[in-house]
Amino acid sequence: MESALKMKPVICIAGPTASGKSAYAIDIAEAVGGEIINADALQVYSDLQVLSARPLDSEMAGLPHHMFGHVSGQTRFSTGAWVREVEPLILDILARGKAPILVGGTGLYFRALLKGIANIAAVSKDVEAETALYLEANGIVALRAEAEELDAVATARVLGHDPQRLQRIVNVAKSTGQALSVWQADTRPIVPLRFTRFCVLTPPRDILYDRINARYDTMLREGGLNEARAVFNKAYDEALPVMKAIGLRQLRGYFNETCSLDEAVDDAKRESRRFAKRQMTWFRNQPPRGQLLANRSDRDAFVKSVRGLTF
Repeated sequence: MESALKMKPVICIAGPTASGKSAYAIDIAEAVGGEIINADALQVYSDLQVLSARPLDSEMAGLPHHMFGHVSGQTRFSTGAWVREVEPLILDILARGKAPILVGGTGLYFRALLKGIANIAAVSKDVEAETALYLEANGIVALRAEAEELDAVATARVLGHDPQRLQRIVNVAKSTGQALSVWQADTRPIVPLRFTRFCVLTPPRDILYDRINARYDTMLREGGLNEARAVFNKAYDEALPVMKAIGLRQLRGYFNETCSLDEAVDDAKRESRRFAKRQMTWFRNQPPRGQLLANRSDRDAFVKSVRGLTF
């Protein structure tokens, strides 16, 4: 990647849900001659076309899109698995004289790409089960306290109540005898930062929240309920990432007849807004920090800055 040959930049487009990332990625791909790569942890799943807002073929503008909907929901697709797939793909796109354009809302994917990812030893299934039972019995506050005791450095990086990341901290420490933060210190970037251009879409909060609400209504009109029913009928393990998807899991109560559809929809919209807020906080405060694009003028200027750029 550091050869003397001229190559196009690796362009990263991040931002909260419903911020317009997919359409903007197409704008940039058309401007620079690029191919689009998924950097969203839910859009990898074949089970979630509608409820993950995965681009339809008709929305891809005839441009190559990679790593969308290619994984079964019964797979626990990790950041490490994403990195292993994306690295050779980026190299291939660059070798063909195109610009890789990574787009999504999963901050950990971008961090792994640009800061590196640790080659962590395997975690014991018994330890995972033990930690899950501990969380169920004692709650998230107790789990966070245990994570802090085992690895204060890694726990300090977890914003709010994030059971998946807190369990990971506990599981790694107990399984390997070494803190996750120690493993993470031994990393290398997949793409050196100097070869990238990284932006974050940051629409005004009121506009973003209106988009989130309207988009969920559209999802339901376009088959979201049928998609949710199909996923629940597969009886996947509830601990799998696909089953934790915001917008999916809130519909469980409706299908179980423990709440009305209106109540489930309100819950899904509320959790989506909260998630968007967490995403915005993450992208503003966690490295690598991207260039914030708040309006159309900012977005147009970014496109101009990457058009014709080579290294």
